[in-house]
Amino acid sequence: MAKTKGKTENKDLTPNEKSNLQADMRRFGYLLPTNDEELDEFNNIFGKTQVMFPDHLKRPAFLQRESSVAQLNKSPKLTKVEDTKSKTAVKTKTTKATGNDYFKRLVLAAEIANKLHGELTFGHVKFVKIYFLCDHVCNMRFSSVYSKYAAGPLDPKQMHTIDAEFKKRKWFTITKSKYGFRYSPDEKLSEYQTYYERYFKNSMNDIDRVIDLFRNKKSDFCEIVATIFYLQKDFMLNHKLVNNASLVKAFYDWDEKKKRFSEREILQAVDWMKKNEIIPV
Repeated sequence: MAKTKGKTENKDLTPNEKSNLQADMRRFGYLLPTNDEELDEFNNIFGKTQVMFPDHLKRPAFLQRESSVAQLNKSPKLTKVEDTKSKTAVKTKTTKATGNDYFKRLVLAAEIANKLHGELTFGHVKFVKIYFLCDHVCNMRFSSVYSKYAAGPLDPKQMHTIDAEFKKRKWFTITKSKYGFRYSPDEKLSEYQTYYERYFKNSMNDIDRVIDLFRNKKSDFCEIVATIFYLQKDFMLNHKLVNNASLVKAFYDWDEKKKRFSEREILQAVDWMKKNEIIPV
């Protein structure tokens, strides 16, 4: 039987070929797509050009990710708080969601971890809350989806992916102790910095301001502020009255565990947020 003209056989790269290809791509300023979101970003950038990208590179599985996301950390179960009253909440995005902000989110997370990993108070809870506030206070317009969890607003898929990518890219090692999760710089941490300066050159001062405001704050304070911010934005989106009384009530209605905070702590946080302009736009 005659062979079909022009047809080539699909063949995965050998480990050595993969390594060489990655090195070549990095040398020319590219990072290979390692998951569906990064692949979408690549297609958004190059999909309309005449560049012919080999078929085997369109299948991110060839990088042998080995289900790193599922195996990482095995974090304790997060309790999601059902929100039956508000349908909009802070899930609302200010721009159309696309896959091209995936790597930007990772780079922002790396900057936060790099600036704060040495602080004794920096762990998962504080990391998540500062990331959430950088996203919204600095008006990043990412496609993150934050929902109500006991410890405050959270996009669990996003944060688990960030931890996995930190390990895979050797930007940070992540260990768990009796004091919580700790981030330590790994051998390739400097890789993210070039991208950070490129992506956030117009937002670096705002990001630094938010990070420095929370540098010496405890996780509980970060949780209070992030929760209040979420509620303020939710009230604004749903055209509800925003005042101290409504915020305190909604704060305690959030989850039973919020009752460990006093009303005085909540109102002090509200005043601190006004003073430091940590408020929804």
